[in-house]
Amino acid sequence: GEWAFWGCDSLISIVIPDNVTSIEENVFYRCSSLATISIPNSITSIRKSAFEGCDSLTSIIIPNSIKSIKDRSYAYCRSLTVIAIPVSVMSIGEKAFLGCESLTNITIPDSVTSIGDEAFEGCESLISITFQGTIAQWKKIKLRDSWKDRVPINLVHCTDGDVEI
Repeated sequence: GEWAFWGCDSLISIVIPDNVTSIEENVFYRCSSLATISIPNSITSIRKSAFEGCDSLTSIIIPNSIKSIKDRSYAYCRSLTVIAIPVSVMSIGEKAFLGCESLTNITIPDSVTSIGDEAFEGCESLISITFQGTIAQWKKIKLRDSWKDRVPINLVHCTDGDVEI
């Protein structure tokens, strides 16, 4: 349920069983020592702010069963360096990766049709954004004006060239 492990500073690792289908809002909010989490494909929903403030997470593999990365899902995961977004994801919510200051690379599948406000704001170490589709497909994505505020790069690499952002 919501807020279930909120602020569990000593929680280091968790394995979510296969019978769980949803990770509710704020479940692991500010679990600052959480470094490892195993998310099974039975999960169809990761709600708002589920992992916000999990400072010790360095990588996250989102299961293929997820269609949307909700608002603030991974905001302020300051140690996050790797994120694998599966082709099942169609939208990236507002502030989804806000303040992920260690994130260096992100690959966005061509299934994504919208990216919310401030989705990557403050990703100060980001050196590469790769879109797994064409320039024409990228231009069809519904992008909010501030989706990439305070991001140090100005290009998205597509399969047929680069797009200035």
